Amino acid sequence: MIKVAICDDDVNFTGKFEDIIWGMSKECNILIDIDVFFDGNDLTRNVYEKKGEYDLIFLDIEMKNIDGITAARKIREIDEIVLIIYITSYTSYAIAAYDVQPFQFLVKPVDKEVLRRYFIKACKKILSGDIFFWYKSGKDSYQILIKDILYFQSNRRIISIYKTDGSILKYYEKLSEVEARLKTSKIDFWRIHQSYLVNARYIVRISYDQIELFDGKVLFFSEDRKKEIAELYWKKVRGDIIE
Repeated sequence: MIKVAICDDDVNFTGKFEDIIWGMSKECNILIDIDVFFDGNDLTRNVYEKKGEYDLIFLDIEMKNIDGITAARKIREIDEIVLIIYITSYTSYAIAAYDVQPFQFLVKPVDKEVLRRYFIKACKKILSGDIFFWYKSGKDSYQILIKDILYFQSNRRIISIYKTDGSILKYYEKLSEVEARLKTSKIDFWRIHQSYLVNARYIVRISYDQIELFDGKVLFFSEDRKKEIAELYWKKVRGDIIE
């Protein structure tokens, strides 16, 4: 899930902007959660309290109590990686905002196609990050990059992790517990069967009752999940081909 913050003191604009972002996330099958702020102080206070919570911030520059550039400087003191997309009525702020490393600038009135392009670009950058999956085997704990995981297979509480390099790791856990832990991941895993949890980014083909992964591996999905998987894959394909 991608955590998004919107901060603008124009209540009417913010409501419409939030609706647009929700719509784009659904069209592109990107799971997001949005917090809305109408004051830069409230945003920075929240960032301080929940360091690292946000992945993407849409930030208005021209606000009354604290302007967007000052707010961004405060945010950068504790979070150097969150992507900031400025919303402004004046392009002249670009130089002043350079030191906080904004990801993009949106000029009001916001062009929906430009917003769509920036939103998808930001999400792709966020989702390509190095996120780890932790598991325990015996008395030892291990971590592996989630992006290196093709799929999980469960057999009598033994979890097999199939990796993109062909290796297989095994440990004890319920697949439902793995699925629950991955809900907070920024990479989508689909439960295609009671025994399989698959990294959606590596699915290259879907047919009547099976999926094919990029390495040629074929996995069958259960009857009750056919419609859901087909819809998810169609949305994924539509999202991936958008530039």
